[in-house]
Amino acid sequence: MLRKFMDYQLYLTEKGKRLHRLRPLIAAGDTFLYEAPINTSKGPHIRDAVDVKRWMMIVVFSLMPCILMAIWNTGVQSFVYGSGDSHLMNEYLSSSLSLSGYFDFVAKDNRYLSILKEGLTAFLPIVLIAYAVGGFWEALFAVLRGHEISEGLLVTGILYALILPPTIPYWMAAVGISVGIVLAKEIFGGSGMNIVNPALACRAFLFFTFPAKMSGNVWVGTNPTVVKESLLKMNQEAHLGSMDGYSQASALTRFNIHSDIKRVQIDAIATNNLDRNVETIETIDAQLAKWNSLGDHHAVIGQMTQEQMQGFVTTPITEGGLGLSPTYYEDAYHFSSVNYGFGVDTDWNFFLGNKIGSMGETSVLACLLGAAYLIYTGVGSWRTMVGMGIGAYLFALIFQLTSDYVAVGHGAWNAAQYGFPAYKHLLLGGFAFGAVFMATDPVSSPSIPLARWVYGLFCGALTIFIRLINPAYPEGVMLAILIGNVFAPLFDYYAAFIHRNRSIRRARATA
Repeated sequence: MLRKFMDYQLYLTEKGKRLHRLRPLIAAGDTFLYEAPINTSKGPHIRDAVDVKRWMMIVVFSLMPCILMAIWNTGVQSFVYGSGDSHLMNEYLSSSLSLSGYFDFVAKDNRYLSILKEGLTAFLPIVLIAYAVGGFWEALFAVLRGHEISEGLLVTGILYALILPPTIPYWMAAVGISVGIVLAKEIFGGSGMNIVNPALACRAFLFFTFPAKMSGNVWVGTNPTVVKESLLKMNQEAHLGSMDGYSQASALTRFNIHSDIKRVQIDAIATNNLDRNVETIETIDAQLAKWNSLGDHHAVIGQMTQEQMQGFVTTPITEGGLGLSPTYYEDAYHFSSVNYGFGVDTDWNFFLGNKIGSMGETSVLACLLGAAYLIYTGVGSWRTMVGMGIGAYLFALIFQLTSDYVAVGHGAWNAAQYGFPAYKHLLLGGFAFGAVFMATDPVSSPSIPLARWVYGLFCGALTIFIRLINPAYPEGVMLAILIGNVFAPLFDYYAAFIHRNRSIRRARATA
């Protein structure tokens, strides 16, 4: 019966009928419910029995782990940080030190029901807005141009929602998807013609147009004012200051510190947890001995009070201290936690996704599960994914080794960011999500195997370069991939040139 109904709608919009201009809308509904009745006549082309709709659905299926984690982790963070209860916060932080403790926390008193409700409340409206507004523009351009509605929005809409903070105003989400769809895709001719990833273009527009809504205290709940008041109440209740108080700053935000903060300073702060097991201990010993003798402080490595530690680190070098400006001490304190994995800043929490960030980008594990499915189905390029990971790791490792060994005292006076463990860059921010789902966009990335390797290496290295060199933008993934998209045709050109010359030499050799 449904088939007959759709056939009648298609009949009403045949060429020459009064409703012919609406045929793209009817055809879109028919293609959504049934398989495409014809082969594609315009880009993008897939040399397979699978049509574009099913190709896009494979990508959506691969995103399911990230979607589930977006709902779950957004709900957990909102449930805890918006509670205004310091006891609940302490329970959450202590339980996050182990996987069993975490599951016990969410299962207690059926908290998981409230968590799911909070997560769905934050995530679903953004998804619906992305599809509704994006679908409007897709339909409008399809009607005006007289072509079919592309299935590309199936992927763009969900990707866009996953890379947004949960507190984004609804009208802003609508503006972002509108600008991204129109300026990054439709203006170039629609799906298959865009030169950059549309979802990243949407986010880039929002980031540079409304930076206050895309960074800072925007990662928890749906109302930043409510969460801010909740954290203030919890800190007052627990008598905590800004140094050790509860905060919604993400790990990437705490990583983004001033270059005046040196390696020896964050190592000194870490000695209260690691004792003498830091690389710059010799420099710390020498300065501490001088500081004790000049000020009669009697401080001991690994046993300093918070006041002693702050005094030692912020005292001028000529007086035996480590010379850090007092205004940077709090940033150095929080960076030390991320650098060495203290408290909840463990590698496992970063890997599994128990951290603050954009809704769908927090879990590296979820991204890897999606990557496995994309590679298995042949939809995603494993060369791009692996290349981006290798490029980022090697470039970060160069910074780390240079910081540690190309200076006296294990790089004691080099910027602390440069010595950040290389592997941790792969766990922070949206790197895994970008490498798996953004960089592998088949339209805006290279198509030749060699070019995909170069493209992946380029995006990975550029991500780290932006993170470490540009103090205004610690993420780096978004800009790196967008720049990589622009260079993708060039990579393809030279890869084809090399392949052609190699084939000519081989042919001449066998002639």
